[in-house]
Amino acid sequence: MTQPQTLREGLAAYYGANPNFVRDRDLQLGWLSVPWCDLQRHDIMHIVTGYSATLKDEMHLVGFLLTALTWRRPWRYYLQSIGTALEITGRACWRQPVGDEPMTHSPLEIVRFYLMGVRQGLTVRQRIRADIDPATVMDQSLESLRQQYGIANAGAWDRLETLSSQDSTVL
Repeated sequence: MTQPQTLREGLAAYYGANPNFVRDRDLQLGWLSVPWCDLQRHDIMHIVTGYSATLKDEMHLVGFLLTALTWRRPWRYYLQSIGTALEITGRACWRQPVGDEPMTHSPLEIVRFYLMGVRQGLTVRQRIRADIDPATVMDQSLESLRQQYGIANAGAWDRLETLSSQDSTVL
């Protein structure tokens, strides 16, 4: 199969491969509520960064978003990032599942994955606007978005035929 060329194609493939992911409504993660608009931007960043939906890559992405986004954003973005890291680390301490996936990582691994994402977020060429309207970038090529921001592609969404076999978790 072919590689998604635009963000719209990548996002369609992402949701097609993960039909049980929360869409069009807020997500409740323990005590933390993530509004749909923020969740959609998070899903978009999965496509742009190439991070998969495994727990390891989810933690990379959550850390990445803490430092790659502009600092002019609602306070809830900081709470969502740090709160998610704390929630997942707590679940790792007690071996509680995340979504439908059993917890297979230690708390130390969860923190390490998060911090790896934080470090990567510090390397972007241009900060990503936290309030960006997804409609304004949907038809841009993934390659141009990655080049504009200086984002290294982790490669999870490069080949559409492998999407259905992705090991994923719902966040």
